[in-house]
Amino acid sequence: MKGYRIFILVFVVLLAIYIVAEINRPKPFDWSVTLSKEDKNPYGSYILYHQLNDLFPTAVISSFRLPVYDQVDNFSDSNTAYMLIDPQLELSEEDVNELLNYVSVGNYVFLSSSDLGKRISDSLHLSTNRRFDLEKTDSVRINFDNPNLHSPNDYRFYKFTIDEYVEKFDSSKTIVLGSNQYHNPNFVKIDYGNGAFFVHAAPLCFSNYFMLTGNNYEYAAKALSYLPKDLKQIYWDEYYKLGPTGSQNPLRFILSNVNLRWAFRIALFTMLIFVLFEMKRTQRIIPVIQPLRNSTLDFVQTVGSVYFNRHDNKNVAQKKVQYFLEYIRSHFYLSTTYLNDEFMHALSKKTGVPEAELRDLMVYIERVSEEDKVSDELLLQLNQSIDSFYNKAK
Repeated sequence: MKGYRIFILVFVVLLAIYIVAEINRPKPFDWSVTLSKEDKNPYGSYILYHQLNDLFPTAVISSFRLPVYDQVDNFSDSNTAYMLIDPQLELSEEDVNELLNYVSVGNYVFLSSSDLGKRISDSLHLSTNRRFDLEKTDSVRINFDNPNLHSPNDYRFYKFTIDEYVEKFDSSKTIVLGSNQYHNPNFVKIDYGNGAFFVHAAPLCFSNYFMLTGNNYEYAAKALSYLPKDLKQIYWDEYYKLGPTGSQNPLRFILSNVNLRWAFRIALFTMLIFVLFEMKRTQRIIPVIQPLRNSTLDFVQTVGSVYFNRHDNKNVAQKKVQYFLEYIRSHFYLSTTYLNDEFMHALSKKTGVPEAELRDLMVYIERVSEEDKVSDELLLQLNQSIDSFYNKAK
């Protein structure tokens, strides 16, 4: 637990610093181009979508996250409009066919995208391109060709944002409604059946940022004024911006909330730090070592058991003698084969025990060896003599 205290303390301090920094940090702008009706970032279309009711007071405004095919399949009503303002637009063949049928019965489609896609471009006989101008001017200027809508001052926006234009089109069926300063058309009308397509090549002209710059809000209003004012319904597309309804991410609920999203990130970061700390080598568990057994006590117990249970003094005396002779061999390095005068003289010199006591001890050892039964008195004398030797031996 002691090792974790430093980790916990460091983590709490860093977390507190991070939370304070996050609270005081200004919220950054998201500059991604979404053109979504709920996106209030610079390149969303929140302003335009919520102004449609003012521009078309009789129309019912509806937004859908469904492909064109599902929305207008076998459509028979008229005087409605379908607005597809998307960064990129890639319609399927079924979508294009349904969209053409939708317009032919007396409806309108307002298309604005940097890339219309091959199918719809081929069907309308047009193509778009982008102008990369290296001139020193830092903005692009656009305006309407209609004198009644033409503004004395061009509508301006930043360079490389609304540089798209309609490059090729069928002039016999297409009416140019607006152009840039290079007289490249960027807004055209194509009549089709009882309805019409309005194609705008620069979708950022309908973004929040564009409409809040100068008097550019007038441009969006004038562009949409080509649609009938008494439209019954307007269909606003969100499918080609955001995909099908609802995120397919299994963590969509957590990621949809900024607080839960940051909590999830912090949890992952914490687990990562914990794993990194735990990767370092830890000390191996110290094994439990059992204490050495007291073999002397075992010997005493064995001798005691032999004596008290069997009362075999001979056996006890022999074991005492054997242990005594082994002690002499292992400690004083003398041979115990012959227990003669020479042996006793050498043992006395090495141990400091008088030869007289050694002779008495040898007598007891000899009696134990010769007698068939050892009396209690002899066993006691032998034991006392051996203990005396142990005490005096150097």
